[in-house]
Amino acid sequence: MSNDTGLSAWRWTPNWQSTWQDQRLAAAARPGRILSQRDDIFTVAIEGSTVHAHSSGSLFQRSSEEERPAVGDWVAVEVMEDDALVTHVLPRRSRFLREAAGGRGVAQLVASNVDVIFVVCPVSNFNANRMERLLLAICAGGAEPVLVLSKGDLISSYEREARQHESKALMEGLMVLCTSSARNSPELVRAEFQPLLQSGHTYALVGTSGAGKSTLLNCLMGEELQATGEVREGDGKGRHVTSFRQLFALEAGALVMDTPGMREFALWSDAGGLERVFADVNRLVQQCQFSNCTHQSEPGCAVQAALKNRTLKLRRFDNWRTLKSEMEGNVDRRSVMEGRRQRVDWKRKKKRDERFSDR
Repeated sequence: MSNDTGLSAWRWTPNWQSTWQDQRLAAAARPGRILSQRDDIFTVAIEGSTVHAHSSGSLFQRSSEEERPAVGDWVAVEVMEDDALVTHVLPRRSRFLREAAGGRGVAQLVASNVDVIFVVCPVSNFNANRMERLLLAICAGGAEPVLVLSKGDLISSYEREARQHESKALMEGLMVLCTSSARNSPELVRAEFQPLLQSGHTYALVGTSGAGKSTLLNCLMGEELQATGEVREGDGKGRHVTSFRQLFALEAGALVMDTPGMREFALWSDAGGLERVFADVNRLVQQCQFSNCTHQSEPGCAVQAALKNRTLKLRRFDNWRTLKSEMEGNVDRRSVMEGRRQRVDWKRKKKRDERFSDR
């Protein structure tokens, strides 16, 4: 890890300085970047040191879950003698969101201000539908995806080439890296990643439990910083070892964020991600004879023609339709849930006002 304790070590740039000056913050506020979070306590890098801080009450109350401070954020920190408060979050350049577990209709921020997200997937546990779902969310949030097929030396060269070919078809222009086992061949893996890790960029590792994210991070760092666990032989699934997000600085100047494994991933926002990941399907849709074509039995359907001549795989089309339907359904469902929350808030406010008026 770099020995530089200044904000530049965490990618504070003139652009961020300009953004800071536009915020009109309190004189006591200092810029900082959140490096990790455990419960409500943040580790924040400020000029010359790091501090432990928590959100100010006003920031917490006026922010939704997705707007609250998260790892990767640039924030305003007010440092006092025995405490430190995060009082403001600077506008984010990118954000990787999913819907929080529990079906509450709220967003969970997975990674913030990340340039490139490495989707780590064991080559023997590849699922095309799941990969397309993750790629959609990454593109919707403004980051660039790279698919990392880990543990590639554990299968034959023929299987490895076939998997790489299948992976590149998930999205036009997608970079796919098939790596060796980071545990068994750390020097080889570091050499494979070296051209991808640029100084001044922030990267994140995401994937399922047991995908090898923490092992890969330890390999890139050259030391055992994160605990790792074994996967079950029966289904190839792992258990959660990394339980919180944390940002690390590599010697070469790049930053890498490790994240907990995700067993499920519900989409939050499309924001153009569907069009980018499924650009081939969208071109076919535009070529259909009728603008309201359902792509089932209508004449002049370019999608059905592509399915018949096998230039479009049925699996990919079915997944496009599933994700499109999910996103459309999410809008209606969240609108209903937001209406309920507003009614509950209104009733609480009314009762509070009535109590005060009786005094």
